[in-house]
Amino acid sequence: MLLVTTMLLLAAADPNAATGAQPEPKEKLICRREVPIGSLIASRKICLTKSQWDKRATDGNEAARKMVYENMGTCLNPAGCNGPGQ
Repeated sequence: MLLVTTMLLLAAADPNAATGAQPEPKEKLICRREVPIGSLIASRKICLTKSQWDKRATDGNEAARKMVYENMGTCLNPAGCNGPGQ
């Protein structure tokens, strides 16, 4: 009788034991060191999940594309766009 009571208490305490389901593992953190632009010494450690690193890369690429697209018609030559060097 004691054995049955103990087994019932253990099954009630752990919901995954009754269903046989495994708990979902947490996403593993990936840590990288980043050096700020203009700094030779300082660095900072950033830890994110793979999906967060992917989103960060995608956001950076989209920002770069947007910047290039917005400046496509901009002339940076001081002599003018139809001057020498163009």
